[in-house]
Amino acid sequence: MTEPDRRLVEPSDPPRLDAIGHLVVVPRTTGPLTDVDATGRSADELDAAIDEVFGETTDERPGSFDAALVVGGGSVAAWALLTSAQGPLLFIGIITALLGVALPARSLARAGRRRRQMGKRRRAIGDGLPLDATHPATEALVAAYASCLQAAGEPGVPHADEAADAAHLAVVEVASLLAGRRPVAAAETEYVEKRTKAIRHLTLQLQRAHRTWVEARMDTSIHATPADRQWATAVTQAREELESTTGLGSLDRLSGVGASLEREADDAIR
Repeated sequence: MTEPDRRLVEPSDPPRLDAIGHLVVVPRTTGPLTDVDATGRSADELDAAIDEVFGETTDERPGSFDAALVVGGGSVAAWALLTSAQGPLLFIGIITALLGVALPARSLARAGRRRRQMGKRRRAIGDGLPLDATHPATEALVAAYASCLQAAGEPGVPHADEAADAAHLAVVEVASLLAGRRPVAAAETEYVEKRTKAIRHLTLQLQRAHRTWVEARMDTSIHATPADRQWATAVTQAREELESTTGLGSLDRLSGVGASLEREADDAIR
C-alpha cells in the first residue's frame, strides 16, 4: 500500500479539534478509516437530553445564585430535621440544595469529559489526517471508501491494491483540503462529491469482477450446459421486458422516487 506525498497532503494550519463534529482519521497509508467518536455518541445523546430539561450548559463558573440555592436549601432541610417540622419543607430543602449543586457539577463533569475527548482525539490522529464526517458530502465519502475497501478485499478481484490505493488517495485529498473542518463552499462540496462518485463507480466495477469470478466457479461446479445458460438468459430477458412494459418493477419505482426528489430540490432552489 502506498503513502501519498506529504507535500501534497499536509494541511496548512492545524485543525481545531473542538470544532470537529464527527471525527474520522485518515491513515497515511491505505487502510480503513478510524471512527474516533463512535463510542462517544451515547454521551452526546445524554447531554442533549439533559440540555432539554435544564437548558444548555454555559462556560460560566458557579455563581452566587448557585451558592444561595445550596445554602438556602441546606438551611431549610436542616431546620426541618432539627424541629421535626411537618410538611414538604424537608423535601423542598433537599431539592433546592441539589439544584444548586447539580448544574455546576454537570458543567464541571462535561468540561472534564471534553478535555478527555480532546486528548483522545489528539492521540487517535497521531500521524493521520482528521476528517469531519458531519457534513453529508464527507459522510458519503467515508461510506463510499469503506465499501470500496470491502469490495477490493473480495476474492477474484484484479487490481485490488491499485483500486484501494486510488480510493485512499481521494480521501486523503479531501482531508488535506478541508484540514479538519466541514465544507463551507460549493466548490469544496463539489470537490468531495466528485471523488465520492468516482469511488462508487470503481466499487461497482470491483463488485462486478467478483461476481464474474463467483459465477465462473459456479459454472465449473454445477457443469452448466450451453442450453442451461440460454434458458436462464431467455427467462431473465422476458422478466425485464415484462417489468419494463408494466412499469411495476423496482427499477421504475426507484427512478420515480429519484425524479420526485430532483423536482422537489429544484422547486426548493427556485
